[in-house]
This record gives sequence, C-alpha cells and structure tokens, in this order.
Amino acid sequence: MSANGISHLEFKRQRQEAKLAAAAEKRAKDGKPSKLVKARMPTLYAPGENRTEKKKDNDNKKGLFAGRPWK
Repeated sequence: MSANGISHLEFKRQRQEAKLAAAAEKRAKDGKPSKLVKARMPTLYAPGENRTEKKKDNDNKKGLFAGRPWK
C-alpha cells in the first residue's frame, strides 16, 4: 500500500485528481502558484472510467502554457 493511498483508488480520474490536489498543497507551501486550471491540462481521464481511449484530450490550439496547469 502506498503511503498516501492514491495508487489504490479505483478510477484513473480519481488518482489524477488526488495527485493534482497533493501537488497543489505542495506548491502552496513552496510559495508557487497553486490554483489549478483544468482547461490547461493536456488530457483528463473520464470520470468513472479506466480505459485510456475515453480520456479527454484538450485541443491546446494556442499551444501548451508555460507552467501549466497552474495559475
């Protein structure tokens, strides 16, 4: 079992959200921007789904943002 329990969550989206929340906490403690902007994420897994072909790809028409997905 992992120390934070993330690896034992059932769905990939749950694991993704938990990792982002942990990163946001760490970034806030370090004084870095910690507001998550999901629209800046290159991909998001579908809720309640583990198949990677069901993930949502953002088109990123303007290119990837520096420091994404944090604002």
